[in-house]
Amino acid sequence: MTPKTPGSASSSYPPNHPLSGSKHLCAICEDRASGKHYGVYSCEGCKGFFKRTVRKDLTYVCRDEKRCIVDKRQRNRCQYCRYQKCLEMGMKREAVQEERQRNKPDNEVESTSSSLLTIEKILEAQKKVEITSNTKAAAREVELLFRWLRHVPYFSTHLPLEDQIALLKTGWNELLIAEFSYRSVARTDALLLANGGLVSRANAQQAGIGNIMDRVLHELVAKMREMAMDRAELGCLRAIVLFNPSVGKLKDVAQVERLRDRIYSLLEVHCRQRYPEQPARFAKLL
Repeated sequence: MTPKTPGSASSSYPPNHPLSGSKHLCAICEDRASGKHYGVYSCEGCKGFFKRTVRKDLTYVCRDEKRCIVDKRQRNRCQYCRYQKCLEMGMKREAVQEERQRNKPDNEVESTSSSLLTIEKILEAQKKVEITSNTKAAAREVELLFRWLRHVPYFSTHLPLEDQIALLKTGWNELLIAEFSYRSVARTDALLLANGGLVSRANAQQAGIGNIMDRVLHELVAKMREMAMDRAELGCLRAIVLFNPSVGKLKDVAQVERLRDRIYSLLEVHCRQRYPEQPARFAKLL
């Protein structure tokens, strides 16, 4: 009987088993692995998550029973369970620390980001998408998305065009949803579109998307309202969605990962400085 390939969907071997083959899935979330990171075959997303957790010495809390599903679709839902699974599957904290020592001084993004990639720049990009027109709703949403992209630091200047397209193809829907959800925080039963129009629950039900709208209202709009999310935080979260190193076939995965890490740092500092009375705010936003 032919041994199953470790890390594959049907694997029966642990990630470090000597029979590891050439085709691997992430041992943590079962996305496509980009290689062996910190002792385990993993994707860029889980690699970056583990690295940030160790470098920043972050702690997480599970809101359920510490038995959350960690897979490709739900890996971002519970950071506590994701980190525990990283450790259970064999990721080594000391490997992150050794890597940091080897890579000093930091890369190009870290050395230049103090002037180019700041919370002020993120906020400036987000302010470019204020409602100013009465054109058709869908066209206006897309127009505002591309206006935002033009002002996101590093996106159009430091990434290959192919990577820009790939990142946009993967994240455009989440980017749009985040924007019009934030725009709608003053309302409880309708979404405010970019052209100033409203989509009510009744309209959504008639169009056959009532369930989707209810999820947006309850899972996004209500939580943004509850936290009183500010526009800089929205900009950072959208940038985190945009700079996704897990997108397949990127030419410069390392640069995308560095940019996302930088945004995480900006958001964490912003939360700590602006909301010192809310020590868990950064984790709640994520």
